[in-house]
Order: sequence, then structure tokens, then C-alpha cells
Amino acid sequence: MAKQKTGETPLRIGVLGALVSEIEPLLGWVQHVRRIPTPVGLLYQASYGEHELFLGVAGTQKTNTAAALQALITGYSPDVLFFTGVAGSLDPELSLNDVVLASSVVHHDAGVLYGSPLAFHPFGPRIVDEASEHAALWGRVNRFDSDSGLLRAARQAAIKLTSSAPDRKFKEGVIATGDQVVFSSEKRQQIRDQFEALAVETEGAAFAQVAWTNKVPFLVVRSISDDAHEQSLSPEKLERIVSAIAIHTPEEEAGNELARTINTVAESAAALVLATIDELPDHLLLNGLADSTDSEAV
Repeated sequence: MAKQKTGETPLRIGVLGALVSEIEPLLGWVQHVRRIPTPVGLLYQASYGEHELFLGVAGTQKTNTAAALQALITGYSPDVLFFTGVAGSLDPELSLNDVVLASSVVHHDAGVLYGSPLAFHPFGPRIVDEASEHAALWGRVNRFDSDSGLLRAARQAAIKLTSSAPDRKFKEGVIATGDQVVFSSEKRQQIRDQFEALAVETEGAAFAQVAWTNKVPFLVVRSISDDAHEQSLSPEKLERIVSAIAIHTPEEEAGNELARTINTVAESAAALVLATIDELPDHLLLNGLADSTDSEAV
């Protein structure tokens, strides 16, 4: 990985993934790794150049992600936040191992179901406004925009990585999040049409919502592991996804096809996260992060 330039401002950087296999590549590229206590998930402290990194394994889906990120923010006050991992493609131009930079993330499964035939109207959760004397709730915030400084840095990092991996595409756009793991062509098309999303996964919007609420700049980076339709789901993969069997060490998972795919593909997103960190001093205004609180009601 690229090395930090002399004289850069050290940052405290939080990086979360859902699975060990999504964080494992980073553990191999950073220095002075040690496990530290956390009430949720797994957390490692490490260094990368002069930066201090906190690398967390949250577990899958929204609730685990929100709890792990709030624990990280409360305990260690990071300056910037990244989520790294894999996702299903909603865009026919994206292939296995391509990478999506989230311009924004949206809850695709938050809303109201009504009528017969069944209809769905999306809207976001209400969020407590801490400044309000009467504890008023925000209108239904559903779309959370990535920090513009982090996006600028990620774009530059992607350009540099493309020169060494010309077959890998980097694309910027909306990532959709829901607690459902999507392997349905009908649902895939619905999410794409409704939110103009490039990819779908199960953690990003919860991560973004907690970061936004805490006013910490964030970016979600996902590499494509499948096409999010029926043909991507074998009986063996379905059995593995729904199984209650514990996932243990990466070595034990190495014999599993699904785990091997995730581990290999996750490295592409992780590489972009570290390459983006290399670009931060040139692209991130440390005293001008107000745009990280941008959001949109849907």
C-alpha cells in the first residue's frame, strides 16, 4: 500500500465491516495491531503511517452495525469513518470485484406497506433533534450523503488504483441498505428503479445514519460479490446464509466457497479505503466538514 507523506495531520480513523473477512485485508496492511475491548463486535487498534486506526467487525445487518459504530464513536472519537465490505450489484455494468463509492446511502426497506395488491411507500426513520427544547423528531430522514472531502479523496485514489488494476471498475452512486439479503430479480429491479441505486447490502445506511447523527464524516465503500438475483444463489449458498452455525476463524472459513468469494472480493474495497486515507491530507478540509451532515428526506 502507498505510504503516508511526511508532515501530514494525524487522524483517528474508524473502519467497520460486517465480517472478519471484510476487515482481514486491512489487518494485513497496517501496523501495530492489537485487539481492544468493546461492548459490541470485535475491535482492533492499529497504525497506518501517522494515523491511528480503529478496525471493527460489527456483525451483519443494521442493528449490529449501529450498535458497534456508536460504541466506537463514544469510546474513541474518530475524525472520519469508513465502512468496507461486499455488496450485490443492481447495475448491469458492474461485475464481480468492481467497487462502488457511495455518494449516498438509503434505507430501501424503511417505509409503509399497504393495500391489495401490496404497495410499498418508502420513508425514513424519525431522528431525535438534540437541540430541540421539546425533543422534537426530524422529518423522515432516509438518505445520508457521504462527506464531499472523503469522496474527492476516494475518486483520486480510484484513479491511481485503476492504473494498477485496469480491469476493475470504480463507480460512484447510491447504495441501498435493508435487513433482507436480496437474491431476487424482481426486488433487485424495484430497488434500482425506486432509489436509482448501484448496489444493495445490509449495513451501510445504518452506519451512515449513526455517523450523520454524531456529525462524523463518513464514506461507504463496497466491492461487488454477486448480481443480487436468483441465478447468484445456489442451494449451498442459501444454506450457508440462513444457517445458525457459528462462523469462526478465517482459516476455518477458507474451505467454504461463499467465504472465499467474500474474502477475495472484500480486498478490493479495503484497498480503496487505505488508498483513500493516503489522499486525505490533499482532499479533506479538517475544519470544513459541515457537508457531512447533509441528508435528504425520502
